[in-house]
Amino acid sequence: FIRAITTVSHPLILFLDDLQWVDELSLQLISVLVTDTETNNFLFIGSYRENEIGTSHPLISYIDELKKREITITDINIG
Repeated sequence: FIRAITTVSHPLILFLDDLQWVDELSLQLISVLVTDTETNNFLFIGSYRENEIGTSHPLISYIDELKKREITITDINIG
């Protein structure tokens, strides 16, 4: 679906806030979206409160897995 609606002149940006409360199924969906090598003109932005998650949180494992797969991740720390 994402491939069908994104173009150079109509990119898609998906912003999800409060990922510290994300569930496993949502992480799987995000993973499918950001690892699809045939999807262009798509940007995913996720935010979470770092002080509300520990190193064992599923989101941290997910981010580490994406980095291992060489998915570009830009960290911006605020505050």
